[in-house]
Amino acid sequence: MAWKNKPFRQLRDIEQPYWESPKHEDQFAQATPRNVVDPLAYRGIDFEPIFNRSGSSLKGVLFRPLLSASSSEVLRYCMEGIDAIHYWQCSNRIIPLILPIKVTDLKIAACVDGLCDLILNSRLPIGLINIGFLHHQDIDNELTAAVTKLRRLGVLFHALQFDGNPNTIKLISQFQFEAVHLDVSHLRETSSLSGTQLIDQIHLLKKWSCKTYFSNVTFVRDNELAYQLGIDYCYGSLMLSPVNRHQIIHIQDSRIGKALFSIQTSK
Repeated sequence: MAWKNKPFRQLRDIEQPYWESPKHEDQFAQATPRNVVDPLAYRGIDFEPIFNRSGSSLKGVLFRPLLSASSSEVLRYCMEGIDAIHYWQCSNRIIPLILPIKVTDLKIAACVDGLCDLILNSRLPIGLINIGFLHHQDIDNELTAAVTKLRRLGVLFHALQFDGNPNTIKLISQFQFEAVHLDVSHLRETSSLSGTQLIDQIHLLKKWSCKTYFSNVTFVRDNELAYQLGIDYCYGSLMLSPVNRHQIIHIQDSRIGKALFSIQTSK
């Protein structure tokens, strides 16, 4: 049997070749530059799951690479995010994705035109592609034109990293945002002046039928606060850490959701 005489080939990850002997492995190790690489980068740990406040149901995903993307990277990352939605759809999972984009990038006509082309060519149902506004600024003609174009394509808008800025509130009101995301760390001290103001603004947003999200949910106390304030959705390390796009398919509930379910079934 000829195949028995073939040398053993040891597999490595996709960025490294196989080798046929320890000698080849040593040569490869010496020739390869020892750069410090983020271990999560090549594994695509980019998708942060979002759950209802009880953690019992997956309600959406935040695409994290866009949080720190440069202007030249926005379209490429948006294409990756839209491709992930298609991937989930092929697996019978209809999951909305939030694409965080800086307001300064939305004022670039070429960027908005490219984004519109990506959305049109995707042929995805309305509601699956959401854009999260980052680094809010004054409303001007460029921003109004960009939002109008994207709104016509059925894109929903979220205000990320909401801090109670009056310009942001004006933006939410004028363009009828779908949701607002608040960092729960700003509300842990509800007795502080800023915490009290944010709570008042949460009640105002609810009157506008605007969904509310808690980000950076880390402690059980954060989840309890979400219940007290009637927050709709939560995400953070307490709920579930970021995963790759394939793992999203198999997620049904969060860590805290599993814990609550196990407590209820044990009673």
